[in-house]
Amino acid sequence: MTMLKEWYTASELAGRPGMPGTERGVNKLCERRAIERRKRQHGKGWEYKFSSLPRETQEHLQHRHAVAAVNETIRKERLEQLGREAEAFGAEDRKKIEAAAAARRQRKETGLAQWAALPEGEKKERAKARLWIIERLWEYRRSHAGSKAATRQAFAESLNSGEIAVPERVAPHIPRYDSRRALTEPTLERWENAYEADGLMGLVDGYGNRKGQSKIDADPERKKIVIGAMLQQPHITPLKVHQYLEAKNLNGMSVKAVERFMKKWKAENAQVWTYMTNPDRWKNVYMPAHGSHFEDVTALNQVWELDSTPADWMLVDGRHSVIGVIDLYTRRLKFLVSRTSKATAVCALTRAAILEWGMPETARTDNGPDYISEQFSGVLRDLEIAQDICIPFASEEKAAIERAIKTMLHGILDLLPGFIGHNVAERKVIEARASFAKRAMTPGEVIEAKMTAAELQEKLDQWCEVYHAESHGGLNNRSPLEMVGAWTKPVRRISDERALDALLMPLAGTRTITKKGIQYDNRWYIAPELTVHTGAEVLLKLDEDALGRLYVYSLDGAFLCIAEAPDLTGISRSEAAAAASHHAKRFVSAQAEDLRKFKRGIKENIGEAVLAHKLEEARKLTHFPHRSEAYSTPALDQAAIAARALDAPQAAEPTDRERTAQERLERELANPPVAQMPETARQRYQRWVRIARRATQEALTEDERDFLLGYATTTEWSAENTVHIDFGLEVDGVPVTAEAKEKAPLQTGLNNNLETSL
Repeated sequence: MTMLKEWYTASELAGRPGMPGTERGVNKLCERRAIERRKRQHGKGWEYKFSSLPRETQEHLQHRHAVAAVNETIRKERLEQLGREAEAFGAEDRKKIEAAAAARRQRKETGLAQWAALPEGEKKERAKARLWIIERLWEYRRSHAGSKAATRQAFAESLNSGEIAVPERVAPHIPRYDSRRALTEPTLERWENAYEADGLMGLVDGYGNRKGQSKIDADPERKKIVIGAMLQQPHITPLKVHQYLEAKNLNGMSVKAVERFMKKWKAENAQVWTYMTNPDRWKNVYMPAHGSHFEDVTALNQVWELDSTPADWMLVDGRHSVIGVIDLYTRRLKFLVSRTSKATAVCALTRAAILEWGMPETARTDNGPDYISEQFSGVLRDLEIAQDICIPFASEEKAAIERAIKTMLHGILDLLPGFIGHNVAERKVIEARASFAKRAMTPGEVIEAKMTAAELQEKLDQWCEVYHAESHGGLNNRSPLEMVGAWTKPVRRISDERALDALLMPLAGTRTITKKGIQYDNRWYIAPELTVHTGAEVLLKLDEDALGRLYVYSLDGAFLCIAEAPDLTGISRSEAAAAASHHAKRFVSAQAEDLRKFKRGIKENIGEAVLAHKLEEARKLTHFPHRSEAYSTPALDQAAIAARALDAPQAAEPTDRERTAQERLERELANPPVAQMPETARQRYQRWVRIARRATQEALTEDERDFLLGYATTTEWSAENTVHIDFGLEVDGVPVTAEAKEKAPLQTGLNNNLETSL
């Protein structure tokens, strides 16, 4: 026998007695209780010492270890028995059996390699469809007595008639005759024998032996590298595997070929792939479950399972759904008939069970949209109830509620109007029950009952009362009521029922608060408290019992207020507006007082500080010439020759502006100016403003015009102009107005003045 482990990870402890249902909860609990821990030897996270764990957790782990040891002993004894039986065969018989088995294995391995090499297409999809039909045939055979030929014939008739639901991907590949399904017993026998002999390749039409089709299958070294990369990094993409093969000089194929191999290898080796990449999922899906579904449940309200009948119920007052919940420890059941959306109905059933039974630790559901919706998952999250979501197509993970629903369907049938009754042969009664239960558990079916939803709910409640009083073999012949009565530990309950109701309200989506309030369903909802959150996005919950009322929450879950639509609730819009205005003024006043303190803390002239900073930064900038290279084309070369053809050797005649500048330079040289203090940037700008103001009223000198036009193009003018306008600075006692932002008015006035002068 193996020794009991000394250290356990959080995943191994999650859901055990005395421990929360999630790894995160385990880590928090162990940290609070200072349970001795160490870093995991392999992987990230912590391991916790067995001797430091709560006593009930230790006892549970010891029990599980003992059970595992007993099962291991039984397994070894069975293997020894099989070995002794094998020795009873003659040597010659054993050789024949082993040779036949080896041949089958070889054919199937070859077939798998060929299957992985096949391109995607119609024939491959047809083979997958035939495999699905064969697997359903095997399931049918396990639950029906008779010879293989008889069960194949019955299965073919059921599938042809539509009694067996067929997925959309399979239906087109069923043999048809005269527009009807025509699957026959010989065809099923041929498919079954072909699959047992050659695997998936035996179901492919027209593809003989294509050994070596895939380069990866044909090259053991390449195949080893691809599979190794997949196992080392389970989420690696085909592109990265392709690049890795290139790095190993083993390429020679497309990314699509690598992708096909990876996809098919995972499908054909699903169990070992799951075991290597996700051991916990492998345990849930593939590991034999010979133990009890209730083995780990040791406390009241430890685990609840929820599920719905896949079929809808067509009652007198319309289409409805039936949702059920079971407490695994006591086997208590509760059903709800609801015509609302299923997510809302699941919340309503959870509310009723919580108020009657207390708070659960874990809610186990499938991954249907009703159970993983933001509304239901959010409710569980807010109530701190762990949600255990079953993996797809693993209905055995919530087998308790499924069996309970089937039991209810068989038991409730007597209470429904129109049931065939017990006045006929017992065989007919059993057949009627089986047909009814099968239809109710088939998605897309509709169950008709000539009764109202209230009447059906009453019948379900009555049936549950009787069920709770009956003894159950799985409870050691005790009833659910006796299990509840024997429980002596405290039961967690919610004392504020209204708080629970508010939490369970259906989500109405998210909206952004505007000045007018919140717009929802073509109406405006208002509240004084909304004014301080204008512009914020909020979460809404709808009060179904009060028309025209929304409960408003921030996105982080904090309650803000209740908003109402005046035209529905009858509140005075003017009074609401006055209250909102008062609320907004009080809020803004409080905010303004804090901001005034900030304002008083500024002692310097902001304009002067900004200007000084901008000038300092501007003077730091130095533009280096870009590296250039000559560029030309034959057309440019010829154009240059043409342009120079008219060039004269004499100097070009000066323009009027050049002549004027030359004369001014000569005058300045003849009369040098008197030295004076250099003009500051502020003084230059103010001089420009004075000239600009005169430009629209009187003629300017030539120097003034040049300065007025030239200085306005500099960065110094732009900086000074911005500071004067933004901070209201004055020139000669007159503020520089925003009109100075645009030079166009000044330019126009100056041009008009110049034309007048000329």
